[in-house]
Amino acid sequence: MKLAAPLYVLRHGETAWNLERRMQGTKDSPLTERGRAQAEAMGRTLKAELAREPSATIFLRSPLGRARQTADIVGRALGLDAGQWRDEPRLAELGYGTWEGFSWKEIEVTHPTALADWRADPHGYCPPGGETHHELRRRSAAVLGEIARSATRTVIVGHGVSGAVLRGLNLGLDARAMFVLEKPQDAFFRLLAGREERISCG
Repeated sequence: MKLAAPLYVLRHGETAWNLERRMQGTKDSPLTERGRAQAEAMGRTLKAELAREPSATIFLRSPLGRARQTADIVGRALGLDAGQWRDEPRLAELGYGTWEGFSWKEIEVTHPTALADWRADPHGYCPPGGETHHELRRRSAAVLGEIARSATRTVIVGHGVSGAVLRGLNLGLDARAMFVLEKPQDAFFRLLAGREERISCG
């Protein structure tokens, strides 16, 4: 499943719930002013990056609102028509079930060992009513396999955890190593042939 063409992995810009440190998962909150500025910076930086080696490009995004909003802003910087983005449900964020909308502080009132339990078993732990890392990895691997087989440069706008899993699969990491990968909103990653490059957006 080696990538023969570059894959650019972007995370959505900062949201209101990111600022409040709330779990988002399959729920949504809008980009903040800073989040919109981050998306604009990613768009400008990505435009320069893609211009270095012009080629056919596939544009994929998570269907969740914060990723769509980010993709729309990035797309404007790239001069894309809105229809050039394809919603890919398998790029959606990890589902946190009943924890969505709550902060860790609030979650730990009823689940005091939740974070420790999750860190102890990052592959199999499942938030109540949510999704395991194993399930996310399976759907991410399916998307990555399709992208690799296309042998076409691809841009993805997704999320923190689901993006880290895509990157981890490319790097050959296990679940524990994926769990602690950086998830920036002011930078994105260029993946190719089992390696990645971090591209800062200033």
